[in-house]
Amino acid sequence: MKAPALAAVGAVLLWSTNAFAAKYALADLPVLQLLTLQFGAATLALAAMRAVQRGPRDLAGGWPAPRHILVGLIGLTGTIFLQYLAFDLARIVEANVIAYAWPLFVAVWAAAVVRNLQARLGLLLAVIGFAGVGLIFDARGGLSFAGGMQLGYIFAVASAACMAFYTVASSRIPVSGDRLMLPATMLGTITAFGLGLWQGTPWPAPAAWWTALYIGVGPMAAGFGLWTWAMSGEGAKRLAPVGYGTPLLSTVLLLLSGESFTPQTLVGAAMVMVCSIGVLAADRLTRAKPVAAAATSRR
Repeated sequence: MKAPALAAVGAVLLWSTNAFAAKYALADLPVLQLLTLQFGAATLALAAMRAVQRGPRDLAGGWPAPRHILVGLIGLTGTIFLQYLAFDLARIVEANVIAYAWPLFVAVWAAAVVRNLQARLGLLLAVIGFAGVGLIFDARGGLSFAGGMQLGYIFAVASAACMAFYTVASSRIPVSGDRLMLPATMLGTITAFGLGLWQGTPWPAPAAWWTALYIGVGPMAAGFGLWTWAMSGEGAKRLAPVGYGTPLLSTVLLLLSGESFTPQTLVGAAMVMVCSIGVLAADRLTRAKPVAAAATSRR
């Protein structure tokens, strides 16, 4: 397995622990304080990595162009903010599956741009996957917005759209992952902290911070850094389907931790996960055909 593929797998493994860790972090911390800590931890981790690689002086300069910073803000700050608002408002199992259904959006993009067999298969599977998302959306209370649960699911869909945008856009930007993400994590820290002050919620003791700090350093800084590198160049076309492993692994972790689910949720999640496996299989098959044809032509 080549290094970009290993990076993509590493990102998925880290992201798969995100909702599991968020479940326990939200039990101890209000969502804005959790976001402040995780964005702050990610900022420090990325700044330390950049200082080691390029020297402390580089932290004060070399910022990417404004349009590149915007990609990081939408892709990282937007994804995480919306995802954690979804985790806070909705049931975490359903919100997690929807938020990590972002490869469905990537499949739609690929079908519009690439127009090959793999893209057409991906589009068909994406349609089925979106139907699964609809079942999850409707699993608890139909179209009622009581208690903010459905609003949480809308935040989860928006988070998935932001992450799909980041996967596609970051592949077209000649900017290293730390330079792309550091402005986004800094703004995320400032925004979450400012909103937390405005809300006026008292801070828990530092003993409750550790899970939030892990989320910032692990799934956020390391996960997004690995994914950004894996998606560079042609990586988005080749490796984006690896992201389909995230909802499967993260949902299994949540269910093993005792989270409840409805039969409709289970059916919807299964549809999303079957589509995940299907896109991976389609990717393998369409790549194997040219190789087989080339081998035959040499005989």
